[in-house]
Amino acid sequence: MATILTWNTANVAWNSNTFTWEEVILVEELAGARAAGEDPMGIFKETPEKKKKFIKILCKVQGTEYKENKEVKDISIRIQDVDLVINKVLGVNLDVEV
Repeated sequence: MATILTWNTANVAWNSNTFTWEEVILVEELAGARAAGEDPMGIFKETPEKKKKFIKILCKVQGTEYKENKEVKDISIRIQDVDLVINKVLGVNLDVEV
């Protein structure tokens, strides 16, 4: 699902934001999938590089220092992790009913 997001239409306070534009775009893509009732984990399966980027964002949100020294292949990402990052990066609380 493609999200059309521009610098001016993003729901982000850029002057106090600690996230990069690339991070916001990824989280916006995940939020769009969640809002559409899709499984955002499919995004990670289609593009493994996005999973690595998401893990960095998750660490930033959780206050964990992330240094990429060694790649760990099988890291589990829970839907709660996706929701936490969406909330912290975009300031959006998603209540998805299935």
